[in-house]
Amino acid sequence: MSGSLLVDDLVEPCADHRLADLSSVPVAAETAPLDRALLCRLAGVDVDDLDDAGLVSFAVAWTRVANHAAAQVARAVARYRARIDPGEVLSASTLTAAEFGVALGLGAGGADRLVSTAAALATRLPDTLAAVDRGEVSWPKAMTLVERTAGLTPEQARRVEEIVLPAAASRTPARHAEAVRRTVDRIDPDGAAKRRRLAESDIALIRTHVGDGMGELFARLPSEDLDAVWTGADAWARRAKAAGDNRTLDRLRVAALVRWATSFLSHGDSAVCDEVCAAAGEPAEPVVESVVVESESGARPPTRHGRPVAIRVVWDLRSLLGLADGVGELADSGAVLSAETIRTMIASGAAVRRLLVDDATGELLDLSRHGCPLPPADGTAHCGPVEIHVVVSTAERQALNDGTDAELARAMDAAPPGIRALLTAPLAAPELDDSPDAYPAPAALADFVATRDRHPANPCAGLSAAHASDLDHVVPVRAGGPTVRDNLATSTRRWHRLRTLGGWTVRRVGRGWQWTSPLGRTTTTQPYDYRL
Repeated sequence: MSGSLLVDDLVEPCADHRLADLSSVPVAAETAPLDRALLCRLAGVDVDDLDDAGLVSFAVAWTRVANHAAAQVARAVARYRARIDPGEVLSASTLTAAEFGVALGLGAGGADRLVSTAAALATRLPDTLAAVDRGEVSWPKAMTLVERTAGLTPEQARRVEEIVLPAAASRTPARHAEAVRRTVDRIDPDGAAKRRRLAESDIALIRTHVGDGMGELFARLPSEDLDAVWTGADAWARRAKAAGDNRTLDRLRVAALVRWATSFLSHGDSAVCDEVCAAAGEPAEPVVESVVVESESGARPPTRHGRPVAIRVVWDLRSLLGLADGVGELADSGAVLSAETIRTMIASGAAVRRLLVDDATGELLDLSRHGCPLPPADGTAHCGPVEIHVVVSTAERQALNDGTDAELARAMDAAPPGIRALLTAPLAAPELDDSPDAYPAPAALADFVATRDRHPANPCAGLSAAHASDLDHVVPVRAGGPTVRDNLATSTRRWHRLRTLGGWTVRRVGRGWQWTSPLGRTTTTQPYDYRL
């Protein structure tokens, strides 16, 4: 008998469970066992037939169903992980996360968390899994219990579970997390150092863009390091305030972090801007020189694939030329920036590069080798490590070359000579394939491929930078694969390893890449569509 789940296995129509008093179904489902009959009865309820109390009960009932469904997913994940041969080169968790991450449409972090939680519930906290299965406890609360007890022995974890689980359903998530934390400290008062070491594996710096050109930076780090960062930023802010800077202390504390980052990106040394640029008389906002200023240690700016790391902003041609006020995006994160913000960045000094994009597919066809520098508007040589990637469609390029768009032609005539030369320059991309035997890929080729993909081209990829990923040959070099645009794609280190060691394969299909798992499941990724 096959172990596959067939459609016929699922097609057993529910009997007609409609009741004369439909409001009794949700009420009963708040506490009744979640068997097939009850699920069928719930499915037969129309919310329009319920009174106000019935609507609340209906929501409670379906929340229990959602919890129950999460438990079934967890059981499947844990069972799959348990079946993996321990002799595999990659860990059972990594292989499981890859297979389920693709199948469930999860990112790498979400897949990892699903696997680790499912495995812990199945082996260390079975009563919690049973409570989720009954619909009593939500998946987020179960994850909290798993993660907060990870540093305990199995016996201690079970004891914490025994204490906090009975009231878990009635507590808010915050109260539940607090109860778990206090119980862990009471059960294992001597394990604080061990929990600290375990928690250090969760050290993270997380950026979140919230819209309107703003974002949040979240850092999870040891308490003493947290105080060092805060105290340093605060001292920098107060020194600037005492020197006459009229910004608030909060803005100046943030500016201290920005100063460190932009100084390092431009000079390879976080102190150069404070020691050299500030002494030269800089604008109020913390920006850095476009001309590299070396530190006394001889540090140089960081590079990726042979090119300087830059903050890349994607913007449209007509807005660059002043004919429109279109929004742009930060290339790595996709955060939206207003035209006003981008023009302010350009006024502080930036480089402009042309991206020629296919009208039909949105795929990058050409990337100018070098940027056209636009010096700061205040006349200094001081600017940030910013590249404005101007998207030019094939139709717009044709109009630029033959002058058929009168408005565009007038704007081009008024543009700086460097911009005019950049936008009408011959294509550079064909030359990138002139060294098919090169390894690793030359910097210009790697830069083109990363810009084309924008985000990693592997499954489960989020909004991370393709420039920070591995450059992978679709047909491996050892199999005769050439180092050319069509045989290169970006992938995260994890997916590079999954392909090399974990049984995944990839091949070119059209303009995209088809990835196949060890189970034969396929998913296809595509180059970034710059029309979107």
